Amino acid sequence: MTSSNREFKPRRFLEGRHLQTVYNVLFPPDNSLEDEYYSESILIPTNDGSGDHLWLEHNPPLSLVRKKASKWNGYYLLLIHGMEGSSESHYMVSVGKEALNRGYGVVRMNLRNCGRGLGIAKKPYNAGQSEDLEVVLKYIYKHFTRSIFVSGFSLSANLVIKFFGEKREHYSKAFSATSPPLDLKRSCDFIDSRAGNFYRDHFLDTMKEKVTSGVYEISEKMKERVLRSKSFFDFDDFFTAPISGYANVLEYYNICSSVKYLGGIKVPGLIVHADDDPVVPSEVWHEIRWKSYPLIQTVLTEKGGHVGFISDPSPDNPEGRWLPRILLDFFDSQIKS
Repeated sequence: MTSSNREFKPRRFLEGRHLQTVYNVLFPPDNSLEDEYYSESILIPTNDGSGDHLWLEHNPPLSLVRKKASKWNGYYLLLIHGMEGSSESHYMVSVGKEALNRGYGVVRMNLRNCGRGLGIAKKPYNAGQSEDLEVVLKYIYKHFTRSIFVSGFSLSANLVIKFFGEKREHYSKAFSATSPPLDLKRSCDFIDSRAGNFYRDHFLDTMKEKVTSGVYEISEKMKERVLRSKSFFDFDDFFTAPISGYANVLEYYNICSSVKYLGGIKVPGLIVHADDDPVVPSEVWHEIRWKSYPLIQTVLTEKGGHVGFISDPSPDNPEGRWLPRILLDFFDSQIKS
């Protein structure tokens, strides 16, 4: 099923795509997931023989830790952040709180060397790391519940779509993907252009800081070359692709671009994107024949920026964060169907 949803209305004075994108970063929701809600950290090993570990934040269903709370619906929601984000990213917090208040358990996953997981992995994360997602899903399946949903954002939205389009055990009954870079090469070309250089420079600076910190086991020669990167393409060519086992950056982009995996998806999914996204261009979205994928619901808003979607506050949504409700309404519908 495909839908074009233009009901999202940006908050007054926050109509612009850049304001929608940066507002959440500058004014994130209070992260009460680790004080008002019970929380525990979990470290699990990856399965690639590297000795790397993944850091998870676990919020069990509220009814297990509070007397007055929504009854657990039997489901867990796994949340995965975007590029240079973490389990503390604004969308991870806001969607996590909405899920807990609706009766879900929540696991927030830090990709390799992100957030509190910095320093417990020798390798970096990448846009197609299906094996790490599978490891976390296996853990949830074994220890918490066999009823799981997955929600990915930005770079991990690409990862989630790719994962569910591959021939493997998926463990999860449905997924959502918000602001996905469906074609990695074309997304890279955009962010390396003048139109995207503000975001490119921001992300490159943070990624280079990790390389400088010494968390990765690479030679000084490689480190010097990586630090000279002036573009996303160079960084992925000099670092991400070879460290992740790809012959070159074009092979990495080709194999990991989620647009190639849409036809293999066998579980229901919701993909959300804003037409004015300043980080991930919409051209690829408009080229896809979404009606060819009956299990995928799509929501394309006119405004919203990149994982933004800030609307006016209302009595039933005092923070004016539109995205959590869209995603949780979808997952609730999958439980009832």
